[in-house]
Amino acid sequence: MIPVLPLRLDFTLGADARLPAYLGSLWRSALGATLRQQVCITGAPNCDGCHLVHRCAYGFLFDTPQPAQAGGLAAQYAQLPHPYVISPRAPGGTYRAGDRLSMDLTLIGPGERFLPELLSAVANLRLGPTPLALESVTLLPPVTDIAENTTVAKVLDSRAQAPQAPAAPDTVRIDFQHPLRLRRDNRYLRPAAFDFGTFFTTLMRRISMLHALTDATPLASDPRALAEHARSIECQPHGLRWYDWARKSARQKQRIPMGGITGSLRLSGDLAPLWPWLWVGQWLHVGKGAVMGLGRYRLQPA
Repeated sequence: MIPVLPLRLDFTLGADARLPAYLGSLWRSALGATLRQQVCITGAPNCDGCHLVHRCAYGFLFDTPQPAQAGGLAAQYAQLPHPYVISPRAPGGTYRAGDRLSMDLTLIGPGERFLPELLSAVANLRLGPTPLALESVTLLPPVTDIAENTTVAKVLDSRAQAPQAPAAPDTVRIDFQHPLRLRRDNRYLRPAAFDFGTFFTTLMRRISMLHALTDATPLASDPRALAEHARSIECQPHGLRWYDWARKSARQKQRIPMGGITGSLRLSGDLAPLWPWLWVGQWLHVGKGAVMGLGRYRLQPA
């Protein structure tokens, strides 16, 4: 459906650090600042009106422009989702110099072509004032069958692949590994108001828009029929709760609430029409803040 290139990046901290509870926003800010410093040749304060935005690693990844060929749902939006996902693999807290810290970085569709610039930025990354040393790079499925520690040279030779879904089960569990932020009627859904139909239509919209970056031809699907089918699926929530946190915004000079839903769902019914979307969503995440790792989920046999 959509090709992805997932990597795991392991670092060693060069100094003691006290890090926020959820690191996705900090990882994203650090990568964006380092990448912009290394590749921007105009020195402009932002990417608005820059004629190089389609060819610039920072501009394309962090200020993703609407492609000229976008059709269908994607044509309704001035910007498409950013073609990458950063997902922290450790909580915040107090760390000592020499401790290890890791994140997953998934490049989506055409984002893959900026892999050399990203790896260069990663090698010079700092988390705020804390220096980092890149220790290892690991290729992840679907590019490999199992997680495979490798060299930067081999990573540069790798190509994104579309995740191939296995046969759809009759029952499956969805585990929300990072807080899920879904909006309905301009409000964020709390656990008591959660419904699978909203989850699936949000996921379907994200996948369709990311697909527009890769292929000018809209996905061959009937969104209305799929949304209606999603509402027919039996959904049993398990331990859904609201996880509260906030991130600091340097641009807005304030803390921004970023709470979301954690827990799991048990789905039963005819999952086959929805299954390819649910499967690829494990790499793409879903909901607000997906680019910084929110809305990460895994499908488990029920």
